[in-house]
Amino acid sequence: MASGAKGVNPLIARLLPASDQRAARQTLWIGAITAAQLFASTVQVALSARILGPEGFGVLAVIIAVTSLLYRFVSLPGNEVITTFVTRSLAEGRMEEATGTLRFTFILSQALSLVSYTLLAAATLAVSGLLGDAEGYGSSLLVYGIGGVAAATVRESMALLRLADQLRLGFAVALVSAAARIAFLLAAWLTEAGLIIVVLAYVAGDVISGVGLFIAAAFSERKAGLPGFLRSLSARAPGRDVIAFQVGSFWRASVEAVILHIDVILIASIVSLNQVGLYRAAHQIIDATRHPFRSISTGVQAEYSRLWYGGDMAAVRRISRNFALLSLAAAVAGYSLLAIIHEPIIRIVLGPSFEEAALPLLFLLPGALAFAVVAPLYVLPAATGRAIPHLASSLATLAAMVAAMSILAPKYGAEGAAWANSIGWIAFAAVFAPFIVATLRRSHAAAQ
Repeated sequence: MASGAKGVNPLIARLLPASDQRAARQTLWIGAITAAQLFASTVQVALSARILGPEGFGVLAVIIAVTSLLYRFVSLPGNEVITTFVTRSLAEGRMEEATGTLRFTFILSQALSLVSYTLLAAATLAVSGLLGDAEGYGSSLLVYGIGGVAAATVRESMALLRLADQLRLGFAVALVSAAARIAFLLAAWLTEAGLIIVVLAYVAGDVISGVGLFIAAAFSERKAGLPGFLRSLSARAPGRDVIAFQVGSFWRASVEAVILHIDVILIASIVSLNQVGLYRAAHQIIDATRHPFRSISTGVQAEYSRLWYGGDMAAVRRISRNFALLSLAAAVAGYSLLAIIHEPIIRIVLGPSFEEAALPLLFLLPGALAFAVVAPLYVLPAATGRAIPHLASSLATLAAMVAAMSILAPKYGAEGAAWANSIGWIAFAAVFAPFIVATLRRSHAAAQ
């Protein structure tokens, strides 16, 4: 496994110990990947909004929500299995076990994506009925679903690149994927194309990401200490502890899928597609601001696992403290600025037809802040082999969000849905906090 100060910025090398250097290096590369994705996402939303308008953007939001819900509901967050248990096997010198777990995770993720597409095809008629155009929107839904099959192992490939310390390859793929999405959407805008071309642009990006990252991961297997990963298609189920973690992760991912996408489906059945479009447009901007905080959590998770199973508990606590302070400072500064300039941001990114999305965007800020505060820490329990804390917090988030949505959305439309979303994420941070404290206490006990 790659280590040391190779590729580290000289300033980082002077200021940080070796364990922190690796975490900082990976966080910087993930930050670069996030920047590319953030740029592509912003341009993608801007062009899609201008091509489709609020109502058409609402239709696209429902298509994305239904497809993403099915794919994530029937999925396994294999990146966490790789980060936690493949890392553990490597640290303990069990190479065959590490390779078997890795191969099993990739095959299972791809198989589940095919199951998801089958379910999507079966659900097409009902969803198209919700949108009011069974023939036109149904075909767009099926086309969009192809991207989910192509991108089924994106998270697993990124996890392998983190183990190999080869995230620069992920950055290259992100750039190509971003360019493809933008090129397709620019062509659609210039030719005044409709929904199906916008959907094809999204699918093109997913295909490039999925295939490109898998190839990059395959070329990095030796640097990850896992030669032979692709020499066989046979997969042997991992041990009981890994299976137990996967079961917990499966249910947590299913709950998270509902949390992330049920809001659009709920309000689509309550309010007009125009209101759905306004809410989703505001949510897209807020979701883009979450990318840097997700990159921090992704960057430190592998290092948490490596240090935890290596017995360096002091380094675990130091890294968690440093990155938590970094995230808190960035969140307070960034969201305060967005609260001040949110109206011109709406006009610049989405265009004048989306000015009514200004208040929903403002109401989404408290939830975004709550997520950002816990972002570097919420991966800590999973990195140490415990999936239940995230599942419990996700269930609390879902309950709070759905309850608030059912009360506020019928009366206040997009603005009520935005408040409900914030309430859900505040609940997530509040419920997760005790689990973070408990994990840090475990680190103290393990060090004694």
